Amino acid sequence: MDGTNWIVLEREHSPQQALPARTAFVALDGTELIGFVAGHRTRRYRCDGELQWINVTKGVRGQGIADRLMAKLGAWFIEQEVHRVCVNVDPKNVAAGKFYTRFGARTLNEHWMIWEDSTSMLGK
Repeated sequence: MDGTNWIVLEREHSPQQALPARTAFVALDGTELIGFVAGHRTRRYRCDGELQWINVTKGVRGQGIADRLMAKLGAWFIEQEVHRVCVNVDPKNVAAGKFYTRFGARTLNEHWMIWEDSTSMLGK
């Protein structure tokens, strides 16, 4: 990992319209990093928060790790009183679009999806 996401957490780099409050959660298997999620407060697209990045190691995908990471970030957004959340999605990344839709996101435009209510990020 090149450290770019960690620089964002240290506020040395900020995504467009990002606000100072930001967080990241990691999933570990012992001491091995197998997944992470990062998000921050924002003003982008009239949202309160933005899911910046979520990733799970290929070898452990399909085990519910991404679901638990999404729920952790959703809980953080709720604690921050963040309601409307956006995420950038490559239109070619069908799996990501389906994942976000399963958690209640809807298409905003070709590259962005939003949650009108961050509580849906908690899952079922």
